Amino acid sequence: MSRLPILVVDDNEALLNELTEALRGEGYLAQPAISGDIALVILQQRIPFRLLVTDVVLPGVLDGFTLARRAKLFFPNIPIIYTTGHPDVAHIRARGAPYGEILPKPYRMAAMLRAISAALRPNTATDTGT
Repeated sequence: MSRLPILVVDDNEALLNELTEALRGEGYLAQPAISGDIALVILQQRIPFRLLVTDVVLPGVLDGFTLARRAKLFFPNIPIIYTTGHPDVAHIRARGAPYGEILPKPYRMAAMLRAISAALRPNTATDTGT
């Protein structure tokens, strides 16, 4: 596994730490952020993230969908994985948001790792160009 950089955003600190450590254990360069606002500051550093994994409901100004729109300004081809405890609402609020898989919470780490692997695979349904 190459050391691809992934931005991980969740306001649940325990879940954020668990996912970050799991990704690092798989060989990814996982960068955690506890809010969309912090994630935007990280994106502004122009680190070439290959994937954004973001919760939908976040504290601060930016929710996950708004963050995804901003991420696409920096990296037009970045795939997105959304996580949420409210998947029915997420589909409604997603209008106009960049395409991305929605993983309902609580998710199994194995399911998340499969989704990440699929999102990073070239020629998938998501916009994954380099």
